[in-house]
Amino acid sequence: MEILKMSDTCILCKSDRLKTVQKIKASDINDLYVRDLDVDVLLEFKGNKEIEYKECSNCHLHFFSPVLTGSPKFYESLLKPEEFYYKDDRYEFFLAKKHINKTDKVLEIGSGSGHFSQIINVDDYTGLEYNDKAIADAKEKGIQLIKKPIEDFAIEHENEFDVVCSFQVLEHVENPHDYIESSLKVLKKGGLIIFGVPSADSILTDNINHTLNFPPHHITRWYNKTFQGFENIFNVELVSVNNEPVSDRLKKSYTLNLLTNRVYKIFSSKGIIMSNTSRFRFVKKLVKKMINVFGIRLNTKNKKGEAVIVVLRKK
Repeated sequence: MEILKMSDTCILCKSDRLKTVQKIKASDINDLYVRDLDVDVLLEFKGNKEIEYKECSNCHLHFFSPVLTGSPKFYESLLKPEEFYYKDDRYEFFLAKKHINKTDKVLEIGSGSGHFSQIINVDDYTGLEYNDKAIADAKEKGIQLIKKPIEDFAIEHENEFDVVCSFQVLEHVENPHDYIESSLKVLKKGGLIIFGVPSADSILTDNINHTLNFPPHHITRWYNKTFQGFENIFNVELVSVNNEPVSDRLKKSYTLNLLTNRVYKIFSSKGIIMSNTSRFRFVKKLVKKMINVFGIRLNTKNKKGEAVIVVLRKK
């Protein structure tokens, strides 16, 4: 089995100004998946014993190297995967809707079973989707989806759409630079592209040992700062960067993640995202017990929730 090489340039901006934040054993990541999800992912690392968590000093993208995307078998092994990806009440759906007119020609990349198309109710909607079950579910609703990657679709549909949307997809993409360029290619001049991704500025997603935020599930982590620099990478104008508020159902998780990280980082290196130590498990267990016994809830007003949504205009 071929061992993949570490990236020497950023997979977004192509800069060579990379620094390694943490080196992580593949076996430690596998332990997380087995413990939390009962899914063994060791084969997904293709013989690589170690991966590096890198930060680009130019665009501030954080990503894992070598780039290891999940296989279809991996996604099938996740419990009830439709509940992970195809929720019909995502915050970003309703925020994106505010930027879309009924007469707009809209493309959605990663449509799931078509929930977003029903929310926006436009006259001309096209959806791209890779999951066969999601495509079949959409068809039952009368929504025809296309099984084709945006890079291939863009070849025959240049300058065709008013709005392109992609929700909870970009963080899975092997080559985000080409993915974004292809998304822009199908847009008309002045058209909008709207991305929704997990927010790396939020303790709800960027906490230590967040299992699904590691390969083979997530390849990249996105900060507001990265999106704010898109004008220097792509032919776009930044319209807005919006952070989802902390929902009521996640207030307890917010408190647990924040307190656990703060307590543990007293004993650990700054910036680490993985700790397979008994000390970390002890700290998390202790903090959780204190939260339950004393009913601790931190104030989440004006704090960043799970998702960040960026709106860009093609120049």
